[in-house]
Amino acid sequence: MATIFKGFRPRIARKMAAGDAEIMRWLGAANFAKASTGHWLAWHDGDVSKIAVLPPMHPEGLPAYWLESWESGHTIEQAMATVESGELDRMPESVMNLFIENPETGKWE
Repeated sequence: MATIFKGFRPRIARKMAAGDAEIMRWLGAANFAKASTGHWLAWHDGDVSKIAVLPPMHPEGLPAYWLESWESGHTIEQAMATVESGELDRMPESVMNLFIENPETGKWE
């Protein structure tokens, strides 16, 4: 079972950001939780579309990885359950396909 912490966790945020000022700013407004597996999660209230995840044995100097595009119907509790069950660690890394709307044709390319 995960423990949710209210307020900023500076030591964890520094590990998650790994020197990246933009990530650190994002983490400044985040909630933090520690899963029973030792993973740390950070997210913003009311928005679980982007969750920072720091595994327990994450190498120093590398930023946390992101659980992004978490579906809007999902909850932080479901994200925590995914981490605690080990399912997240078994998921293959994905590649993001980016489509941009062509301003001339109006089509997505």
